[in-house]
Amino acid sequence: MKITHLGSGMIDAYKAQNDKNKNIKQNNSAPDRDRVEISSVGKELQTYRAKLKEMPDVRQERVDALKTQIKNGNYEPSAEKIAEGILRERRLDTKV
Repeated sequence: MKITHLGSGMIDAYKAQNDKNKNIKQNNSAPDRDRVEISSVGKELQTYRAKLKEMPDVRQERVDALKTQIKNGNYEPSAEKIAEGILRERRLDTKV
């Protein structure tokens, strides 16, 4: 197949786009740089994570108090609280 007639419209459209691109490049003398913006929620999460890192992994005073209660025989765990904890943990597992 031989194409003999392109028409001036096609070439003019190409030239117009090319000129437009040149103007955009000239107006933007400094190259664009990538940038990152952290949302307010993200900043809040960073604050919480920093506070969590400062907290100890084990609350030793709580562990010692429970050990003392168990040793003295007056530790009475609440069945309701245990059941609530199990159910809450299970709901978190299913959401993930």
